[in-house]
Amino acid sequence: MKTPDVYPFGVFATWAVLAPLTALVLGIALVAFTRIGELPFDHPDLWWVGGVVPLAAGISLYGQLRRRRAMTTFVSPRLAPLLIQRVSPVRRAMRAGLSGLALVMIVAALLGPRWGIYVEPQKVYGVDVVVALDVSRSMLAEDLQPTRLERAKKELRVQLAERAVFRRANRLALLAFAGGTSLRLPLTSDTLAFAAKLADVQVGSVPRGGTSLASAIERAVDLFSRSPQEATKVLLLVTDGEDHEGGAVDAARRAQADYGIRVYTVGVGDPAGTVGAQLFVGENGARKPLLHDGQIVFSRLDVPGLQRVAAEGHGSYAPMQDLHVLVNAIADQWKTHLTTEQRQRHRPRYQWFVVAALTFLTLETLVREQASARRTAPRRLWQQELA
Repeated sequence: MKTPDVYPFGVFATWAVLAPLTALVLGIALVAFTRIGELPFDHPDLWWVGGVVPLAAGISLYGQLRRRRAMTTFVSPRLAPLLIQRVSPVRRAMRAGLSGLALVMIVAALLGPRWGIYVEPQKVYGVDVVVALDVSRSMLAEDLQPTRLERAKKELRVQLAERAVFRRANRLALLAFAGGTSLRLPLTSDTLAFAAKLADVQVGSVPRGGTSLASAIERAVDLFSRSPQEATKVLLLVTDGEDHEGGAVDAARRAQADYGIRVYTVGVGDPAGTVGAQLFVGENGARKPLLHDGQIVFSRLDVPGLQRVAAEGHGSYAPMQDLHVLVNAIADQWKTHLTTEQRQRHRPRYQWFVVAALTFLTLETLVREQASARRTAPRRLWQQELA
């Protein structure tokens, strides 16, 4: 007679290890290779929690091997089935598998998947900020790496669109200027839209060349006309300070006196340069120095000029490296009710996975490890020998 396997390894591995790992791999494949990966998650940074599933499966399998080894060491093969005759190894494996599947569902719930859209009215309290970004050719200077413009875009994205101190509590607008102005984004609390429009801004975004700080300030005043009268209004002027047309100081004074707009200036460039930064045209090996009337063009950060503009606008000046200081100052200003927006939201669906986890755990408690009475009826040794 063949002695029954007390702890069948294949059955346990199939239920307790293969089932939950298959569910986990299937979920990862759906996120990686289908449109499910485009859905928003509340906590995508918790993806590493999925490592708990194979860890738990490994621990469970190790425990099964230890029990199997202990049984074969201390009990004879003919006596072992009598000792655990009322325990079903298959049902024990099923319970372990259901627990593993519940763990997979809990991991999915922690990630916070969302799908389905609904519209939610939301009041916006904060500060209205118009960012006027210089896109004149002088912003191609490389005294800040990789260029003045690219460095300014990176710092603005980080400080205004990504930092928690500023997100979701203020409205942002984006204005590109050189000799003229170009509205890239009206006032909105959508920081993702601000970051996307900011990435698209390049030298040449404004057809008219040169630099006119006054026109940028006056266009910002027009944008603030849609702000509530009691709103806190801030203009963030991001430039190297070159001004070919003049009038910036007077424009900042009028903006503050007539409309209550505070003008902050951010200097983009190396203030330590005495001569200025050389400008180049072309790309890579074909680059050549920019010439004007046969002379090499240099661009220098005008710190005193930007400080005067900020002083007349009741704001302050900071170099690009200290942009976070200005952002903190703006975030600490008086916040008012700016608007009520209709926002599209994705419905949270973690509840489905919590319900699935509870269902698997319930089934795990309902599955009994005891085998049926007919199969577990005691048999004497002589009966086993006859069988």
